[in-house]
Amino acid sequence: MTTPKLKDSSSTALLALAVLFLTPGLLILSPDGRIFFLVMAGLVSAVVAIAAPSGKKRLAAAVGLLIAVVMALQTWPDYRAHADAWKRHTSGQLESRGK
Repeated sequence: MTTPKLKDSSSTALLALAVLFLTPGLLILSPDGRIFFLVMAGLVSAVVAIAAPSGKKRLAAAVGLLIAVVMALQTWPDYRAHADAWKRHTSGQLESRGK
């Protein structure tokens, strides 16, 4: 079974999209927004890394994927803390309404 190949122009466009997702993923301070954009950049980079027609584009996509994964792993504790705080906040509001 062979790996499907992207057209050269499609892989270039997807690499540009990965960079467009990676940029806000590195700049946004909100852990929720940062995780979202880093996951999107990782997914697009993974597609290009698997199906790009040239080695240079595969390498660029692999570097983008590596950056996205490392940054997401660094952001994960902040995201979990933020999500837990939000969960406590919303469950407190629901309990006070029920009384």
